[in-house]
Order: sequence, then C-alpha cells, then structure tokens
Amino acid sequence: MLEWFYPKSKNSAVSGLILSVIVVVFLMFKDGGVGWMAVWWMWLFILPWPFLFMLTERNVRVSAGADWVCGGKRSFVNTYELTEVTASVSGTARSIELKDRYGNAFSTQLNDIQRNRELWDLVYNGILHSVYLGGAETNKLAKDFLGLNLPPQYWQQR
Repeated sequence: MLEWFYPKSKNSAVSGLILSVIVVVFLMFKDGGVGWMAVWWMWLFILPWPFLFMLTERNVRVSAGADWVCGGKRSFVNTYELTEVTASVSGTARSIELKDRYGNAFSTQLNDIQRNRELWDLVYNGILHSVYLGGAETNKLAKDFLGLNLPPQYWQQR
C-alpha cells in the first residue's frame, strides 16, 4: 500500500457544529435577540446536528498501490488492466466505477479519492494507461470529469 484515505469522524462533528451555529445565528436574527433560548423545544433544532452528522458519516476506506486500488475489504481492481471506466452523478456527488479484465469492480465517489492527491495520482495514471493503451471503454461523463477526451500531446499543457 502506497497511499490511503480514511476520513476522520472529527470532520463530521465540526460540520455539525457549524450547522448548529448557523441555526443559532438564524434564530437570533429571526427572534431579534436571545429570548428563544428559554424555550426548551427550540434547542431540538440546534443540539442534534453534530451527532446526526457523525452517525450518518459514510465509512469510506480507500487505499492504492502502484497498480491497484482497493475500497473496503472486497472491492479491488488492477488499474493498469481496466476494461471499463464509468462515471455517473447521483445527487451532487460524482461517482466512478472501474472494472478490470479479471471481473473485479471498484466504485466510489470521486471526491473521496481526490482528497488525497498522491492516491488520486496513482489511480488516475492507471486509468489513463488503461484507456489510451489498453483500450478501456469509457462513457461521456468519465471523459468529461477525468479529462480523458484530451489527446496525449495536450496533457502537459493542461
């Protein structure tokens, strides 16, 4: 294993705290002060956010080596022997699915593997190799999101 990405639950708690602060500021402007703090049920709109964000956090674990990427315990592909690279959009998240010639598949959200630059470099180099030299099939979204529609002579200028 050369690179990995394991998100920290602290980030989710901080996001929940930020949302709680936003709700407090909104209530202060809406009510014109802090009088709402004496109403017990108003706190139900403020307190649960950090805990809800921590509970709903996705447990993403991605690791990569020189020629492979693995997500969790069962999702493993050889990035230099890919046969299919597919991208899709679900909500606001962009997802990628990789399939290799051995029948293995790996899928994750793009931002999960792009948060660690070195991890993304390992995966992206394998994707480029498979698409341009191995003939892996791609869809239009994958070409657009990953810049796979650029000819190799323009890679340095990008």
